[in-house]
Amino acid sequence: MGCCEFIMKTILVIINSIVILSGLALLVTGGVYLSKAHEYFDVEELNEYSSDIKPIAIPLMVIGGILLVVGSVGCCGAISGKSGLLNIYITVVILTVIVEVAVCVFCVVKKDAILDASVKGGEYLVNNVYYGNATDTDIAAINSIQYLLKCCGTTGKDSYNSSGFPRSCCDDYVYEDAIAGNLNLGLSCGDDAELYADGCTDAFTQNFNDIGLGIGVIVGIIIVFELFCVIAACVSKKHDMVA
Repeated sequence: MGCCEFIMKTILVIINSIVILSGLALLVTGGVYLSKAHEYFDVEELNEYSSDIKPIAIPLMVIGGILLVVGSVGCCGAISGKSGLLNIYITVVILTVIVEVAVCVFCVVKKDAILDASVKGGEYLVNNVYYGNATDTDIAAINSIQYLLKCCGTTGKDSYNSSGFPRSCCDDYVYEDAIAGNLNLGLSCGDDAELYADGCTDAFTQNFNDIGLGIGVIVGIIIVFELFCVIAACVSKKHDMVA
């Protein structure tokens, strides 16, 4: 085995190991979201919003599964040095890149619809509190969102009526399941706490865009890795044929 071939095969094994781990990470992320989605959309009126948001998790799992298969084939091909496996690997990787690009385009197209559905769901919850129609589930959802995103109402404390805003609008609030269904309305956070100035619509939009950008960068890096693997596999296969 030549030095160049050894280096290329080593690179293939390392990169495909990373691809396998990335695939597992995406599978777990998508799977956890789907298994927990009912907790965030347990309100009957919000079920329609969950059906709009779930498509973002399914493509993640599809990409994760594909990466897992591709990485496994690549590792086996590099370790065994079988030209047939490398041919399959090259073909699968090229097809995978095409699928990944298509999925990314799909997510970009669905982005505004997903964001709009999420914002409408938040507005529905806040309006229920404003008009005094909120259930314990609504209140728990609001407290959870405001606690996690560090925000208050849809556009700030003025989203709520003169009775005050939920305690979860304050930075000293700690979310607990036992008290999640309590609003604890007040007109101030007290001397030892500060009120979140940002509304949840802006906070969610910012987080959504940041997460989307992060996923896009990760997928882009993975695609670059995959294309490099195709080149490495071609070089390795060429050495096998010469040998």
